[in-house]
Amino acid sequence: MTRRRFAILTRAADRFAERHYLIQPMIPLWRELGIETVIASEEDSFVDADAALLHVDLTVVPDACLRLAERYPRVLNGGVRDIRKRTFSSSLVTREGEDPGPVFVKTDWNCGGRAEFRRAILDSWPGRLMRALGLDEFLVRVCEQLEEERAWAKRRWIHTADYRSFASRAEVPAAVWRNPNLIVERFLAEREGDAYCCRHWVFLGDRERHSRTRSETAAVKGRLSVAPLEAPAPDELRKVRERLGFDYGKFDYGIVGGQLVLYDVNRTPGTASDPSSHAAAVAELAPGLQAWFP
Repeated sequence: MTRRRFAILTRAADRFAERHYLIQPMIPLWRELGIETVIASEEDSFVDADAALLHVDLTVVPDACLRLAERYPRVLNGGVRDIRKRTFSSSLVTREGEDPGPVFVKTDWNCGGRAEFRRAILDSWPGRLMRALGLDEFLVRVCEQLEEERAWAKRRWIHTADYRSFASRAEVPAAVWRNPNLIVERFLAEREGDAYCCRHWVFLGDRERHSRTRSETAAVKGRLSVAPLEAPAPDELRKVRERLGFDYGKFDYGIVGGQLVLYDVNRTPGTASDPSSHAAAVAELAPGLQAWFP
């Protein structure tokens, strides 16, 4: 039988084996399909493979990881190098112009910017020293607590559950506009009664899952329910996927006033600690990899 090997390209600091990523439980299913899977990072010796997935848990992929990806003949998500919200959001608000009504302040970075914040801390000289002493996680926790007290102008990351809404642009603190880590968007939330809703489209090749979360908060973190959606993802969303170059990932969006509003894109979707809660999605998505192994 011809060997079929697939490489998942991570960043060494991502600690892939210690995290909960949606891609991980697919690996045994790929083995059943005759696809051997290896994990590689920019710090490892090169491992040959027939195709690879660029699975780097940072908003902007570092050059070292891109150089690794260039060594493979086919790379899923190879063109998805920058997923800052400014690259895809159609709801951005500037400080001047017509009043847009209610607005929402969040980070330009994915997942609140926490991965970038951790990287900056651990790459500093105190971070390198604490890593050598095995105290890197302690240092990060201390820095995160201090960061939560920083003024808007200096914030480098924000818990996604702490994103702030304002009734008008005039109420946004002036420091927010000076901070390149933050963005202001029109507050466009899908609603069902008193609940806030967010739709999730996760895909791998031609396989996909579609669901909707209901929450008590606009950040859609305290979940009331998660239910599958029978209707396929809108064509408009598929065009965005094609434009951004995604082969694998997760898009969060809403339908507001009949219009699609894209909230977030993610090339390294995660899971809950209980893998059984994602078993159906994993079983549906895993065969999508076969398209890269003719």
